[in-house]
Amino acid sequence: MMTKIRQRLNQKGFTLVELMVVIAILGVLAAIALPKFTDSTTTANTAKAQADLRTIDSAIVMYQAQEGSTPSNADDTQALVDANLLVEKPAPPVGDVYCTAEGAGAKITIAKTDAYAISGGRAVLKGHTSDTFKKS
Repeated sequence: MMTKIRQRLNQKGFTLVELMVVIAILGVLAAIALPKFTDSTTTANTAKAQADLRTIDSAIVMYQAQEGSTPSNADDTQALVDANLLVEKPAPPVGDVYCTAEGAGAKITIAKTDAYAISGGRAVLKGHTSDTFKKS
């Protein structure tokens, strides 16, 4: 009997139950972390869109001061680049962004084909200004 106990004590490795408990714990941690990661990606996309819109708004104001009018092509920010007010034409973030115009904490999706535009002397993205791109 003592030899059987000694043999058990000398065995190395994990039991199936121990492995299953560790896998279950890792699954719970992953389930908690994944929504936090996607939320932070959406928050980062929102911040980028908002910063880009504010930068374009500033460039529009400078353009109006120099030229006396807003850029003639409302669908394109290229006039701001041509006037050396923007280094390059900014590309909006692709993915979900928070937009308060759709409701508190609502998300809208920006596609690769979407672009910043100029409407009423303001920069817009999908018809929304920088004021509406925030979480709440």
